[in-house]
Amino acid sequence: MTLSAPATVDQLQALVRDSERIHAIGKGSKTALHGSVNGAAIADLSALDGIIDYKPAEYTVTVRAGTPVRDLAAALNERGQYLPFDPLLPERATIGGTVAGNLSASRRYRYGGVRDFILGAEVVDGLSRAFRVGGVVVKNSAGFDLSKFLVGSLGRYAIMTELTFKVFPDAPRFRSLGLAYAALEDALAAVYFLNQSPYELDALDLAPADGRWLLLARLAGSDDTLPQRLERFAAAVASETAPINVSELADSAALWDPLAELHGAVLVKVALSPRQIPAFDAMIADNLRRYGFGGNIVWLATDDISQIDDALNACALTGLCLRGAVESAVIGAPVENVLAQRVKQVLDPQGKLV
Repeated sequence: MTLSAPATVDQLQALVRDSERIHAIGKGSKTALHGSVNGAAIADLSALDGIIDYKPAEYTVTVRAGTPVRDLAAALNERGQYLPFDPLLPERATIGGTVAGNLSASRRYRYGGVRDFILGAEVVDGLSRAFRVGGVVVKNSAGFDLSKFLVGSLGRYAIMTELTFKVFPDAPRFRSLGLAYAALEDALAAVYFLNQSPYELDALDLAPADGRWLLLARLAGSDDTLPQRLERFAAAVASETAPINVSELADSAALWDPLAELHGAVLVKVALSPRQIPAFDAMIADNLRRYGFGGNIVWLATDDISQIDDALNACALTGLCLRGAVESAVIGAPVENVLAQRVKQVLDPQGKLV
């Protein structure tokens, strides 16, 4: 295995051209994604960093793929803006790794995930060709949008070198509530209610806590309206779903980091629906876990990956391992994607990108 750190697109093209197999990495924050490269050359993209073009008035930013998320977030914050898909691992990840893994944290609940905010990308494919896909403006209708297809691709179709996103103004204030329920079915009833309610929540997560289930709800807004909105929301949800306790929590980045309390040998992300939670949760109840995005994803930490694999297969679900030593990053029920196979054949017919 050889490690190279191309500083230019030309250098990356040469590396792809001269390698039999190649695997791209950023800051290495998601170790499970890099555990089965089997001798492939490693392209460290951390030298391809920096903001290329930021237009606050047009709400767009173009950035190199190796740019740390924290640096991009800091630049946007200076102009009162942010990435609404809420990149996961903001202190350690690169923006390219965030897109390749399709990794959003709790705040994506309100506006959507990475696919909803990526506008375009520059890539190098398995034939060492460099080209742009998508656009650099918000309004763009250029047919099949390969930039969105790259989200969650794990770098297996093309290596991203540059990315363009739309951004939003951030809210000035946040307030968070914890609603405790005696049983999972009670908490899920509240999730169903809130997912269909008119309340514009910034985030909605669910996790077991001290023999109960704690529903975490976050509202965002201004000092003028947020207190009244919080009061109305708390009263409505308490009357409709009957929690055993409602309390305001100290809002913080740690509270809304879905991985903060998940300690285990392997960290796994699983996409599911709220209706699938009871059956799946019964099989993984011995593991630390947190359900996010209104019950549409679960983050879990485990010391027994075989148990999680069995549970995923039993529920026809697929998981992505993010941290830990695993034979394959993708576990559980296999995913058959004919379109993905066709794109792979076009962009990487020799199977160089792994």
